[in-house]
Amino acid sequence: MNKIYNYKNSHSIFLSKGSIWLYMLMFISTQLLSGCVDYNDEAKAISANIQINAPAEFTAGGNLSGRTITLTSNTGNTLTAKTDNNGIAAFNQIIPDVYSISTSWDIDQKEYTAATGKVASEGYFATISGNANNQLIKSDDKISLNTNLVAGASLLISKMYYAGSKDNNNKNYSAGQYLEIYNQTNSDIDVSGLYIGLVETNAPPAYTLDNLKDVYKDTVVLCKQIYRIPTTTSHIIPPGGTILLTNSAIDHTVNGTQEQNLLTADYEAKDGSGKTVNNAATPALEFIFSTFAGISKMNLFNGGPNGIIIFRVKEGVASFGTTYPYGKTKGSLFSIVPKKYIIDGVDILKYSATGIDIATKHMSGDIDGGYTYINSINGYNGEVIYRKTSTRRGTNGHKILQDSNNSINDFQTSTTINIREYDE
Repeated sequence: MNKIYNYKNSHSIFLSKGSIWLYMLMFISTQLLSGCVDYNDEAKAISANIQINAPAEFTAGGNLSGRTITLTSNTGNTLTAKTDNNGIAAFNQIIPDVYSISTSWDIDQKEYTAATGKVASEGYFATISGNANNQLIKSDDKISLNTNLVAGASLLISKMYYAGSKDNNNKNYSAGQYLEIYNQTNSDIDVSGLYIGLVETNAPPAYTLDNLKDVYKDTVVLCKQIYRIPTTTSHIIPPGGTILLTNSAIDHTVNGTQEQNLLTADYEAKDGSGKTVNNAATPALEFIFSTFAGISKMNLFNGGPNGIIIFRVKEGVASFGTTYPYGKTKGSLFSIVPKKYIIDGVDILKYSATGIDIATKHMSGDIDGGYTYINSINGYNGEVIYRKTSTRRGTNGHKILQDSNNSINDFQTSTTINIREYDE
């Protein structure tokens, strides 16, 4: 400081004095502000107890002990704990954060009868599922988690490959995208006439879940594209069997090491623009509806989001009507699909290194209580999303895939699993 006062120029001295006063004012202000900050507010580890509430159907009791509860942060980190005899799971030394809370377990015929007092048919199975998204856990709290009884679905959306990969020249490759649908039951199922809907995936959503609840009383899902399996002939899927749908039913392994040979695909979404290589020998999916003029192939985003539903309806899709985005009177039109017709749905969100944005969910909890995603922002990493296999087996020994109505629990990813397979 002494050097400042040794300047001979009076103007320099004036500025230096001003600088001193400015420095002093800043110092005093900093001290005053620091007195307002609680440096003890740093994130401290807490404990939380999650209480499972039995489904309403469990009028005669039901075993809530030994059930696994999972906490999933928006960045994808997971914590698990098992419930005690009272249905309470204790999480200790966790960081305050926003979590998705989920649980699920299967029950068989005997367990159902014991818990509900009702007699179920032989071979009956169901899933108990509970989930709560965007739950802030910030203190030592006891949180209640309601559960629902989810009857086993007949057909499941079982595998989705939308990411694409790098081809042999290290260029982005999307032509090998495909979907699989699985027969979960012990009986043959004729899938002719089954509708496949691709849910609207605008960013931000054309309708948020709150918008859908406000306008449609939470009774619909909006689709950007709809296809149908032809009705000209029966198509029987045996128990444990699949149908495979693709945009291009060719051998993609010659183009990239992470791709599959799709020559055995059951149906193809033919590309009317001629930009995608189609297989004339593969039957065409019936092209029923599209938001996008001139796009007849399945419009799947490599990095997400994507959403898929399957449904049946006798009246036809034209009876559903269409809508513009919320609050708009022009722009893109989306098909309004009543949820009462939906057999299964999977909500796929876009990955983010800072966390999944649950506000972009397009399906409410009764269709998909959770969500799934690939581990890439833009895709092209070769990841396939597919259902986990449960411990149960069908009467003929076929796999029963996990179906808790919560994709966080039900799905996993792989870069090596083959088509029509569910174990690596």
